[in-house]
Amino acid sequence: MIDYIGHLPILSVIIPLFAGALMVVTKEKRRGLNTFISFASVLAQLLVAACLLIYTSSYLEHELTNNIVVYLLGNWQAPVGIVLVADQLAALMLCLTAFLGVAALIYSTAMWNRVGIHFFPLFQFILMGLNGAFLTGDLFNLFVFFEVFLAASYGLLLHGSGVRRVSSSMLYVTVNMVGASLLLISISMIYSITGTLNLAELAAKAGALKAEDRLLFETACSILGVAFLVKA
Repeated sequence: MIDYIGHLPILSVIIPLFAGALMVVTKEKRRGLNTFISFASVLAQLLVAACLLIYTSSYLEHELTNNIVVYLLGNWQAPVGIVLVADQLAALMLCLTAFLGVAALIYSTAMWNRVGIHFFPLFQFILMGLNGAFLTGDLFNLFVFFEVFLAASYGLLLHGSGVRRVSSSMLYVTVNMVGASLLLISISMIYSITGTLNLAELAAKAGALKAEDRLLFETACSILGVAFLVKA
């Protein structure tokens, strides 16, 4: 693997994280600078995603390969450490997220970035959560990244304030809290049955479960599916 390719997955998380943190420091008075940083961040994310997509879908000796890029944070091995995995689907979703991010930023410059404070940092934190959710290799960090972009979405929902926005946001927050609770319950059940939350290990262990554990595992997966539908 080309050396720099192995570090691309973490860049999809670090770039929006640092861009958002930087724009929190620069504050809203430097709106032009924040606009530039935000566009530069999303375009950089699009470039990283495109490189990952090209690598994971590259041709080797005239045959289409399915390369997978695995990044171990802190070089801690799974299942102890946090693992980011970029395959063709993850890279494609990263490209789609960055492309839609560019379109959303262009649309926001007409008015929406001015009706409240911290629009650009919140937007970057949403992208960070989405990118992390597509790349994570275990269920618990999927939950964490979900909550990151949902927390940022709460701020954007209230962007511009107003009574109607506040009343509507309460329903949105309540529904997502229910979804988060269901997601956490299902993850706990899956861990108690299999002893792991790593997605690769779950795929291997799911087919070898005992008959008495299979029904509980299927119930946990059903709750997990309901949680995803609620959050969707």
